[in-house]
Amino acid sequence: MRNLKFILVLMLTSLSVSVHAQEAKDELKGEVSAPLSSLKLANDLIRYGYAQQSALPLIQALEIMAETPTQEFGSEKDTSIPATSSTPATSSTKEEKVSFDFAKVLADAKEFADGDEHLLALIKNVETEKDGANRGAVGGPRRGVTTVYANRTDSYRINFVAGYLAEVAVSGDGDTDLDLYVYDGNGNLIASDTDYTDDCYVSWVPRWTGRFTIKVVNRGPIANRYVILTN
Repeated sequence: MRNLKFILVLMLTSLSVSVHAQEAKDELKGEVSAPLSSLKLANDLIRYGYAQQSALPLIQALEIMAETPTQEFGSEKDTSIPATSSTPATSSTKEEKVSFDFAKVLADAKEFADGDEHLLALIKNVETEKDGANRGAVGGPRRGVTTVYANRTDSYRINFVAGYLAEVAVSGDGDTDLDLYVYDGNGNLIASDTDYTDDCYVSWVPRWTGRFTIKVVNRGPIANRYVILTN
């Protein structure tokens, strides 16, 4: 019962934050698709779990990730200094406070469980689900975990299908401001999220099937470990 109350409170809090964020961002149009919404909730749970050093939120995030099959980003990642930045890049070395890597989150959940047999049993179930959930998955959402260095830009090239909603979301580790941009094959800006957080979301409907360039810009003086998602 306590677990259920925790989940409901967190979901209500996330919903409230989401409503206010959507009111403040004109570029957010339509509703987030179910898979992407689930993965975004998992990111929120991971952040909360690390902040509280609590195993249960991490386990709940791992369950969501195991039940939402994703494929890794297959496109080449390019890193460059944004044209708008006059500040040189600084060292990216820092202590990692939050991890979005499944194996690392799993290991940390075991540590936070501190020998609790009930929590360890839940973790074991998640491991079993993960082994079967993502095997041989074709299509569906994409997910990548990487680091964008200080004052740098990461670029990805992804194909999207004409006439269907396309979505990209980014969640950082909270240390710097991240901005998200999407350009079409002709270099035209299609969508962007440039608020002062490292949580970004954009959506659009491509007019033609083709390759789009996704850019994640780190506006801060240190590196930011982030997860990037597409539908």
